[in-house]
Amino acid sequence: MKHIFIYGILFSGTTLACCFAHSEIDVNFQNTLTLKTFNFDRQYENGTSPDTHSLSQGLIYRGDWTTKLNEVQLHFNPSIQYAYRLSSDQHTNDMVIPFDAHTQKQAQDQVKYGLGAGVEYQNFRMNIGEITPDSPLTPQVDTHQLRVNYKGLELKYKTPQQNFELGLINRYSPKNEEDYHKLAMSKHESDGLYFFQWDGKTPRYHWKFYNGYLTDLINQSYFAFDYQWTKQHTTKLRVFRHDDVGKSKLGEYDNTSIGAMHFIKHGNFTTGIGYQENFGKDGIPKLDNMPIPHMVNWTLGAFTKADEKSYHFLASYDFKEYIKGLKITYKYIYGDSFQTMNQNDFEQESDVLIQYHLNAWVKNLKFLFLNINYDTKHGKSLDEQRMMLHYTVNF
Repeated sequence: MKHIFIYGILFSGTTLACCFAHSEIDVNFQNTLTLKTFNFDRQYENGTSPDTHSLSQGLIYRGDWTTKLNEVQLHFNPSIQYAYRLSSDQHTNDMVIPFDAHTQKQAQDQVKYGLGAGVEYQNFRMNIGEITPDSPLTPQVDTHQLRVNYKGLELKYKTPQQNFELGLINRYSPKNEEDYHKLAMSKHESDGLYFFQWDGKTPRYHWKFYNGYLTDLINQSYFAFDYQWTKQHTTKLRVFRHDDVGKSKLGEYDNTSIGAMHFIKHGNFTTGIGYQENFGKDGIPKLDNMPIPHMVNWTLGAFTKADEKSYHFLASYDFKEYIKGLKITYKYIYGDSFQTMNQNDFEQESDVLIQYHLNAWVKNLKFLFLNINYDTKHGKSLDEQRMMLHYTVNF
């Protein structure tokens, strides 16, 4: 049935494009197609959980078909995401492709679809249907095979220096799921997320303020500020605040997190040091099956525990003078001062990220390798590798 739906979208979209092309309506078609080969391997220490692995080939398509009616521009935005598992069934949940907990089988393939529409007038734009926010509660992350889909309504106002967004999101489809469902935290569902975002920039600093009201669950306030002291020195600040909303399904909630990092650039080398502390009786919450990439130094471990203090280090080198397009980054984070099952605990993580843009050989081809080594005293320590090969075509 799902394949019939995909073919239906492709057929109807092609038919619509041909009809527009032969009509008097001036339609502009902008399409992006990304082919993504993704290898995921995770090994747990001490046999605490079964190891996971999968190799899959993905296809991500997104279109922006526009036409103008006087000063109003209309947008039609279809999207299709498809992934096919190339590796054998490991009978484990790798959180990359769908997994059936009853049969203990990994899905052979996966399809995600979306359809959005927009109306644009001068500096205003309204979108409905599938929307593509990138905010603390509803992020987009490219370090997995397929992306997250969101459904809702949003109103945007843009100027050269500032952007304002106001909207509602009532459904999402996480990266390893096909269907849409209500937004949820700890399996408690919400009828919708009302959000407001204001961001802007000057030559010296950037800022972002975000507030998300997740009905029946929680309210999140977020502030980000980046300041460039000189071309060599930059400081980043991130502040989270979470409160329960009346009779919350999560119960009373109290969390504040403050993180700061300072970066020093010398030639092609960049290093950064930072500190983050969580206050209140609760940790930093997130939607089920979602990461929190908008922190000051996001990693797999996240370092979001209640009362946790974490210390951050980053070193990065751009090899553009030797191998154009190659960049290697190393991260190390250590967190303590929190408890797990009423026992004092710590966690640490070291990451190696290799990014290689091969535009010199093939335009829009890039390779990414990520190694994650995570260790904790009372929990699941692991070693993980992700390898991705992206090829993007615009037409």
